[in-house]
Amino acid sequence: MNTQASAGSSAQTLMQIVPILLIVVLFYALVIMPQKKRQKKMAEFLSALKVGDRVVTGGGLVGTITAIGEKEISLEIAPGVVITVMRQAVLALAGDGLS
Repeated sequence: MNTQASAGSSAQTLMQIVPILLIVVLFYALVIMPQKKRQKKMAEFLSALKVGDRVVTGGGLVGTITAIGEKEISLEIAPGVVITVMRQAVLALAGDGLS
């Protein structure tokens, strides 16, 4: 009789764990996977930048790339005005539907 109680108890415990596992799997599929995909796409975009590209920064500055370093990019935001920003500050190319 004791073995039946322990078998029922383990089945009940398993049924309590299944919904938690489903929530974890759904969270991974709906949140973590798309975030990894966006990060990979942004890394590819940043590595493809080249001198002469017109870009928009996170602060809303629009400029033309004049020099590219490993972590920093120099932007000409007005004739003769060059600033240096972190590479991660670049959000998009200026011509990509931004006005």
